[in-house]
Amino acid sequence: MLRREFLLRSRQAPHRVTTAHLGAAFPFMAQGSLGARGVYIGEDLYGAGAFVYDPWELYHAGITSPNKLVLGRIGLGKSSYCKTYLWRQLAFGRHAVVLDPREQGGQGEYARLAEAAGYPPIRLEPGGRVRLNPLDTSRLGGGLTPLQVAQDQLRALAALAEAALGRGLSPIEHTACRAGLQAAAARAGEGQDPTLGQVADRMLSPAPDAGDRFGMTRADLQQAGRDVALELGRLCEGDLAGMFDGPTSPDVDFTAPLVTLDMSAVYQSAALGILMVCAQARIQRQLLAEQDVRRILVIDEGWAVLRRLEIARWLQDSIKLARARGVQVILVTHRLSDLSAAGNAGSEQVEIARGLLSDTETHVIFGQSTAEVEQARELFQLNEAEADAVPSLQPHVALVRVGRRSFLVRHRLLSRDDEWIVDTDQRMKA
Repeated sequence: MLRREFLLRSRQAPHRVTTAHLGAAFPFMAQGSLGARGVYIGEDLYGAGAFVYDPWELYHAGITSPNKLVLGRIGLGKSSYCKTYLWRQLAFGRHAVVLDPREQGGQGEYARLAEAAGYPPIRLEPGGRVRLNPLDTSRLGGGLTPLQVAQDQLRALAALAEAALGRGLSPIEHTACRAGLQAAAARAGEGQDPTLGQVADRMLSPAPDAGDRFGMTRADLQQAGRDVALELGRLCEGDLAGMFDGPTSPDVDFTAPLVTLDMSAVYQSAALGILMVCAQARIQRQLLAEQDVRRILVIDEGWAVLRRLEIARWLQDSIKLARARGVQVILVTHRLSDLSAAGNAGSEQVEIARGLLSDTETHVIFGQSTAEVEQARELFQLNEAEADAVPSLQPHVALVRVGRRSFLVRHRLLSRDDEWIVDTDQRMKA
């Protein structure tokens, strides 16, 4: 009898713990839900049934960053997740911009989403019918002051020049860009935006007194901007002609609820970085002008973005400023090693990639190989249960980490519209 009492008696003193501590001890099984306000994602496999998510609602519940990183090998469901997430957020009145560099069936990856939403994708390609002027400020509705417009145009011009040259600009080249932009803007007239071709012309043929205010002769100013002007001319007349060589096409509307920029025509080209700089310049301007609109910015194939330092810097700034602008930035990539491979070891690109992880509080991790798990454990601070789950995740099941909470979620399609939007097998079926 005494032996039985001894075995039944606990050897530890009773104590109380918070649900946060209990969740750490038993991940997935002792987590509270994120609440019922937001868009439906799928099934919480160990929790309350339905899993819903909305970064703006969760901001009031304690997360400090709305941004999201989506990881997953091809075929495991990350694209389906992203497309249906946008489709459902559109129904809540959110706006979305997608930088879509990947081809699928002869068109961009997000073409079906754009078609279903009723906003055809903007396809940018050399010799195409669509023009995009990175200096365009039309349809901003007076959201920016003239000084803000001039400063933003100069930043866009400098970033574009750096992308085209493949290096940073010297101080004297920055000065030449500023003089060329001001001269082109003055010639375009009030209410009109200068084009890249006009800026290049002013840099190659500055006015006789254009360098006076900088303490330079006309010849000095002309020489200072020569390399930049020649590269801008290439964008307008060379192998990349047909994308940036004029005013923005009238049917390009960056105020639409869904803007999909199809860049698949230059996916394997060095022009992708240049095109993304042009696109982001116009997007950034819209974000500044319409800060009352809750907008989602999706950057697919994140590794391609981070390879180019000037774009990586822009992405870093965008993510850091997302909270102030009411924007959720979603970076989509295949593997964590893609981020580490953005540049050489110790390079600024790699440091930016690692910094992005600390600036995102939502991580959606679809299946990763065992070789990737150790890196994920380190970068995401995964506990043992989370790390063990990642390699064995089935298609359409993801480890979702929101702040300090983690969930195993099975993404669900709700309708035939969902199925049609996410179908990427049309070419094989045809």
